[in-house]
Amino acid sequence: MVKNKIRKSLLKQGQLFCQNDIEELNSQIQKNVLKEIDIESSKNTLLYFQYKNEIPTNLIIDELLKYSNNVYMPRIVSENELKFNLFKEGETLKKNKYGIDELMNEDYINPKVLNTMFIPFVGIDKNGHRLGYGGGFFDKTLEQLKSQKGRPLFVGLGYDYQILEERFGESHDIKYDLVITESRVLSYD
Repeated sequence: MVKNKIRKSLLKQGQLFCQNDIEELNSQIQKNVLKEIDIESSKNTLLYFQYKNEIPTNLIIDELLKYSNNVYMPRIVSENELKFNLFKEGETLKKNKYGIDELMNEDYINPKVLNTMFIPFVGIDKNGHRLGYGGGFFDKTLEQLKSQKGRPLFVGLGYDYQILEERFGESHDIKYDLVITESRVLSYD
């Protein structure tokens, strides 16, 4: 399958960076987010715990909490469903079956109430469609929300090399509104 080849290639490319470069790029991407997104007005924001080569969100979390805004994190609750539970500083985390940190509380929010959703990716196609790790959790969970008017802003954070000039998106794939990298902000209608 084309997507599997693209996914493997991008994951391999991500392993080629040295740690100092990664830290510098991650910091720059988060700073770009803070310039581009109105964090103060995003009262309910979905972020994520970094997994593999994903961009960390620690600076964004700190900024949101500065305004007493609510931060939510994804949690796998069944074979094909995520729920989003409230992040509280100092809360105990537990790794799920994929090795991703999750919160153990059951203080969930309906995704329709979120203002901004930062959704991780492996790659982005020419039209802003997301390529994830292949489990389909975000796609299935947000299916009803994708075409809803007034839905949350879908934002992706990644590196320039993850933005591809080819089309591989399918109708079930999430399409981002914004993708922010170390050097650019891409907007998709």
